[in-house]
Amino acid sequence: MPLPPPPPAAIQLIAGADIWTAQGPQPGQAVLIQKGKILAVGPVESLSKAHPKAQRVDLPGGTLMPGFIEGHAHVGSLGALSHEVDLAGLGTLPETLEQIREWSASHPDGWLQGRGWDQNRWPSSSFPRALDLDVLTGTRPALLERVDGHAVWVNTAALAIAGIGPETPDPEGGRILKDAYGRPNGILLDAAMDLVAKHVPPITDAELESHLKAGLASLRAEGYTAVADMGVDGRGLAAYRRLANAGALPIRVFAYLAHDHDLMLKELKQGRTKKLSFFQVQGVKFFLDGALGSRGARLLAPYADEPITKGLWVTDPSIVEADAAITLRAGYQPAIHAIGDAANRTALDLLARAMKKGKGTVPPRIEHAQVVTAEDAARFGRLGVVASVQPVHCTSDHSWTPARLGPGRVDEAFPWRRFVEGGAVLAFGSDAPVEDANPFIALAAAETRKDPRGDPPGGFLPDQCLSRLEAIRAYTTGNATALGRAKDLGTLQKGAVADLLWVQAPLGDITPEALRKVRPGRLWVNGVEVPLAH
Repeated sequence: MPLPPPPPAAIQLIAGADIWTAQGPQPGQAVLIQKGKILAVGPVESLSKAHPKAQRVDLPGGTLMPGFIEGHAHVGSLGALSHEVDLAGLGTLPETLEQIREWSASHPDGWLQGRGWDQNRWPSSSFPRALDLDVLTGTRPALLERVDGHAVWVNTAALAIAGIGPETPDPEGGRILKDAYGRPNGILLDAAMDLVAKHVPPITDAELESHLKAGLASLRAEGYTAVADMGVDGRGLAAYRRLANAGALPIRVFAYLAHDHDLMLKELKQGRTKKLSFFQVQGVKFFLDGALGSRGARLLAPYADEPITKGLWVTDPSIVEADAAITLRAGYQPAIHAIGDAANRTALDLLARAMKKGKGTVPPRIEHAQVVTAEDAARFGRLGVVASVQPVHCTSDHSWTPARLGPGRVDEAFPWRRFVEGGAVLAFGSDAPVEDANPFIALAAAETRKDPRGDPPGGFLPDQCLSRLEAIRAYTTGNATALGRAKDLGTLQKGAVADLLWVQAPLGDITPEALRKVRPGRLWVNGVEVPLAH
């Protein structure tokens, strides 16, 4: 899918829809664009009079807004979905096993790989076992990622290839779950996942490029014009650069390097590009803890439903602190994965110390920020740390989050209103493919804190709901501000790039239920209209 050609020199006047501004929808306004930039936003009549020869694009009502910016996604994993068994949304273990059986029968070669299973959706809420897979797979190794990407389910053949047995110790930052007899049961958490994953044959460079292009195309189809790709390794970085040089990136990509110290030092020496382009290295993605669903998120007190653990430190916080300081001093952006309240407090503490050694030009970020004490939520704004959150995590996880946290601290979960009231920059993402990339589903989740079925009644901790204006801002100007691009990205104003999305719906008036059903209508990237289809 080639990059849109250079935009024509002719001026275009786009009118007929409400224009979404920082104040919300504005009727009777138009946008004037030329050479990929917005020349003006103003009343249709005055812009038409000032530019009588402008090419006119008349829209049939609806809303014209900045293209969405995906604040947190995993593009290669999203693009790889068509090559793996998809286990997302399945409600029982037997359904999950049947899906695996059917896919395996039609894809009989190599490792059996997939993702998306979630034991919290199943009646028992219990982790599956290697033995469950063995019946289907025999000697064919299998590795299936949990929906959050922080646990894998493997079969006995995969455990044998990796040499994992009763005496194998937990790696630092990970856990090998075991049965009552001390035998590995097939579930590996966080750093333990790599014990098996490193034995999976790597994909080719051509396959990697294909996955990246497929992931970007699927995001563009959802109305995104830019993405923050979190955790790009050396091969992914090289693939992105080949695609960028070939003009084959369909939307803008801001890459956050995987936390590989050598790769980080090599890249940070080059200096972050100041000019907005279709590909740039933006920062480094760090992991402090795991995920709440697999009890790997690091908590201040033990889990209410498993008191023997507080979760995991996936990376030693002192290592994160040292490398985050290096990242900031080099002018790049640390993006720290922190889900539990202990991880978020530690992330804020270490960033506060690191910023004293040099703040750089872009603000540090905390990714997910799911369980945060009220005291720490207020620190985000004071310290100038971006709260990068994914609203659909709240509506996907609400049914079991209280069990993990217990009644005394459940109100720490997903504190979006506290972030806003504390003055923090709020940046929205989907964490795709962990969640559906559809931004309209996320906007409705932010506004209601209910899932598509309307649960829980009244919303999960409804005092933390956001307004529609706040939610759309977090998906546009919030992400642009988080990227250090507040003046030229994520906004409809003079001088900004002409990355535009039109939808048929009047976004200022429709209900949250209708909002979930909105689909992109037309999309402009860098001033050129592009197809939405994959």
